[in-house]
Amino acid sequence: MEQIAVTHVSKDFPDASGKPFSALRDISFVWTKGENISLMGESGSGKSTMARLLIGLDRPTQGKILMDGEDTSKWSYNQWRRHRTKVQAVFQDATGSLNRQFSVARNLEEPLRNLTKLTSQERKARILELMDLTATSRKLLDTPARNLSGGEQRRVALLRALAVRPDYLILDELTSGLDLISQKAIREVLEAYHREYRCSYLLITHDMKFAYSLSQRIYELERGQIIRIGQSNIDINSKNPKERT
Repeated sequence: MEQIAVTHVSKDFPDASGKPFSALRDISFVWTKGENISLMGESGSGKSTMARLLIGLDRPTQGKILMDGEDTSKWSYNQWRRHRTKVQAVFQDATGSLNRQFSVARNLEEPLRNLTKLTSQERKARILELMDLTATSRKLLDTPARNLSGGEQRRVALLRALAVRPDYLILDELTSGLDLISQKAIREVLEAYHREYRCSYLLITHDMKFAYSLSQRIYELERGQIIRIGQSNIDINSKNPKERT
């Protein structure tokens, strides 16, 4: 079965005095392909640390993260690079993944150029298909990234990650600080893409309503530990998601 299995993972960092501080303690969960899950908790609960471990930006102090049975903590940079089309992440600061001097089209094309073997024509076709699928105006393609609003930057950063058609996508506080219209637009992009390609999302969020609108399971973290697991009956595969009866 295709899945990411987090098994008894802990992550320590040195505190101001040099003593180890546990950001995560004995975390275990399974994220199956096609399933959406959420990590919720206050700032400092360990959510973003977990995201960095899942994307390979950090390694666990203890435990394992298995992607389809392979221990990712032992992967080299090149091994992670080969899996960048399988797992992607979008962090809260969208500007970090965008080149402000490039147009939206160029920003969307860069990961396709670097991570896939698509031809120039195939890359352009992929981008246009993505814009149409997510109901994003093609007029946005010629806009320089520096001229985008905050909500538009998050949307383009999301589209950039989706362009490589990942199996798993980690979204760290994607809707934080956005107005309701921008939040709704982001959610509609995620719903449309999931219906088409069954991409699995891991949402890291403070927003309980957002988590329950897209996830089947919600893990609540406190001080680096899972303290509660919630279930949702939402049907994201419906064009008008609603609870199953």
